[in-house]
Amino acid sequence: MIPTATYQHQCKSLPRILWVTAALMFIPPLPPARACLICLPVPTVSPVDYLLGAHLIVVAREDSGAPYWLTTTEILSGDTTRLGRSFFLEAPLLTDPSLGRNREVICAYGPHEEISHPEWARVGNADGDFRLLVTEILQNRVQWQLNPGERATYFSSYLDHQNQQIRALAHLEVARAPYDQIREFKGILPFTQLRSSLQDFRLTDWHPLYILLLALSEEPEDLALISSKVRSAANTGLSLHLAAWVTAWIEVEPETALQFLNREYFSGSPRDHAESRAIFRALSVHGNRGHQHLRERITEAYRHILSQHPQMASEVVRDLMMWEQWGLADSLRSVTANPKSGLDQASLLQVAAYLRKAEDALGTGQHDIHPKVHWNLLLSVLLLLVAFPAGLSLYRWQEKRAKIQ
Repeated sequence: MIPTATYQHQCKSLPRILWVTAALMFIPPLPPARACLICLPVPTVSPVDYLLGAHLIVVAREDSGAPYWLTTTEILSGDTTRLGRSFFLEAPLLTDPSLGRNREVICAYGPHEEISHPEWARVGNADGDFRLLVTEILQNRVQWQLNPGERATYFSSYLDHQNQQIRALAHLEVARAPYDQIREFKGILPFTQLRSSLQDFRLTDWHPLYILLLALSEEPEDLALISSKVRSAANTGLSLHLAAWVTAWIEVEPETALQFLNREYFSGSPRDHAESRAIFRALSVHGNRGHQHLRERITEAYRHILSQHPQMASEVVRDLMMWEQWGLADSLRSVTANPKSGLDQASLLQVAAYLRKAEDALGTGQHDIHPKVHWNLLLSVLLLLVAFPAGLSLYRWQEKRAKIQ
């Protein structure tokens, strides 16, 4: 006999468990990220995200007797009544040996990225130019929510700003923009400056962005540089910034670039995983935000990538579903049938969903597409349909019984 307290706990937990199971079962494949994954550096979180999501924004100075204890000297947005004017900075946004005992910094209080509960984060030094920029950012908050593309356009004009922290912030914001918007920033930085910056190893985090901007120059010397970088990488096996160089070459000479990739990367011995992933990212960016007329050609390139690296199936399927390209059903069926493919259950479910849609789209009438995954999914859904109403009814009955007692 089950004790009443334990029985009540189990009954109350059952609907929650069923809800979680249902949520996990029906999570769709994620669409391609809005940001351009070619030139996105680390960290990917921008100080602007902290500002726009903050409950409170202040200028503060470090307590001379307690490192990382700060005292508010000015309120830029929000109210400190419930928090007090002193606070501990748990996770500085910008790494620095010390905040500086006499230096004022701008801090934001609110939820950050995966942290749901509010906490303090340092946004930047409170120099005159940056404080003015923060004011303008807050003034644009509503407008950017309505028109997200205006945010990157706004910061593109600061890419060459004399203030180092404003310049770095502008680079991060523009790098986070989708590729089709980056293409609109032609000439935002002088092409001579882009060439020079690509020679500066201290700016390596921003080289992918510079490469994509350089591809817009239409100058023969830049085309020669871009193609030579990809050819050199194919010979040496290097993958550093390869995704950016390939993206740039496809932008300028799509036919020549795809023929080269076919010959050097998709034929012969399998390439290193890092190389194949870089090529995939370049192709994905163009299929989603660039030369979309190449989707059929890119789909065939994906076939070769899958033959070399089947573990990339879930990423490939994500694009194919978005583009409604169903021609890789046979390749993906072989991947799921291979126990050495390295796919987890979530990836197998994604592939199974693609295969079912491909079957419907092509009208093949086949119903034996990876039966193990198919029937596991079907049985799980049936179980949820039966168990969830039963569990919910049991929960309600137990609640009524508890009230009567």
